[in-house]
Amino acid sequence: MACNVPRQVSGTYKTLWTKLKQSNDAIASCYTKRRYKGLDKAPKYISGTCTLNYQRDYSFKTERRVSIITLQGRIVVSYDGYNKHLDLIANGARMGAAKIVYQRSSKIYYLMVSLEVETPEIDPLKITRMDGVDVGMRYLAVETDLQNKSKFYSGKNARHKANRYHKARMTLQRKDTRSAKRRLIALSGRERRLIADVNHQISNDIAKPNTLIGLESLTGIRDRTRTKSGNKASKKRRRANRNKAKWSYSELHGYIDYKANLNGSLATKVPAHYTSKSCPKRGHSSDTNRPNKGLLFRCECCSHELHADLVGARNIAMRALLVRQDWTSTGSLSASPNVSNGETKAQILQRFSELRWTSDASPHYSGTPLDAG
Repeated sequence: MACNVPRQVSGTYKTLWTKLKQSNDAIASCYTKRRYKGLDKAPKYISGTCTLNYQRDYSFKTERRVSIITLQGRIVVSYDGYNKHLDLIANGARMGAAKIVYQRSSKIYYLMVSLEVETPEIDPLKITRMDGVDVGMRYLAVETDLQNKSKFYSGKNARHKANRYHKARMTLQRKDTRSAKRRLIALSGRERRLIADVNHQISNDIAKPNTLIGLESLTGIRDRTRTKSGNKASKKRRRANRNKAKWSYSELHGYIDYKANLNGSLATKVPAHYTSKSCPKRGHSSDTNRPNKGLLFRCECCSHELHADLVGARNIAMRALLVRQDWTSTGSLSASPNVSNGETKAQILQRFSELRWTSDASPHYSGTPLDAG
């Protein structure tokens, strides 16, 4: 256990240094101007636990029992969990490091074990379904496929709960008592779990079997979509900025990615340039296609009207189809080519502008729901 402590600390600093290097590369590439501040202060561990190595610090025994090392010696206790996870342990899945987490509300200890699961090799010729997923605030995700089936994942309830947590934090911060600070810590954990739970539910629906799922490459998206803030912004604008800053779209993409792999599918990133401003029928891109930057898309070239988020999802689906075609012909999966120079970026945007969505005939067609709910 004493040897695991410096390993965990060194692993934490290795992660922080990696993020700092990635941040410097992003600044050099003009993706962002914000400096990474993760190393300004020493990392803080909120849980008094350390990493446990398999077959040394913990091991599984028969009859759902586990042997764990403690400061008072090794103990053997019974355990329970989800049937799917228990089956993986019983069938001899390859296990890695683990951590013990104590939940104060239920007074239960949880053993968080990492498992390695073999996934089947994906053949691009066998993929029969293409999906495009657009993320946002009004609708946390909009999913569509090439058969005009679509689904909107509303963020109304999630935003309402997040705003309630914000009001509660403001009230507790004004009190500034010891009990208020303890309550603030509990609320921060609840809000974090709320976001993770919603992202899990959405990713479970999106990660369907035998599907190539197109996702937007959102690197530097917060800097590219910077809006008014501070005293210059209205109360409504500040609320929108707060909601945008706290929701983790990268976490949602990560959930979709690993769940797609478990289902024999694949998620790939495509460039996000002009996905909600390009007409899927004509390829015409213009800022005026989004009147007042609202949810209505109206092409100034062909008068095609559609929900702006659905337009983005359709463009992402077509770009994912282009990725699949390149993958099939070259045998190499490369969704995001090197766009360090303007010529290469212009070439790929030109290819995207040649894509056409021809499944629907009516300009007001909004797609068939994947799920009536």
